[in-house]
Amino acid sequence: MKINQYYQEAELEAAGMTSKELIDRDYKVFSKNKKVYFFEPLESGALRLYSIISERSFFL
Repeated sequence: MKINQYYQEAELEAAGMTSKELIDRDYKVFSKNKKVYFFEPLESGALRLYSIISERSFFL
């Protein structure tokens, strides 16, 4: 995964990523292998990856 690249939600799920449920947020969060990926949803339906952090940092 590369920052500022565009992905489809189905593509992320096929890669083994799991979606995290968020309330009232304008971004989407997926996790895989102790990393958390933050995506900005675009009008076209694509998601732009803008940040990757450790899962431990996410839950602190």
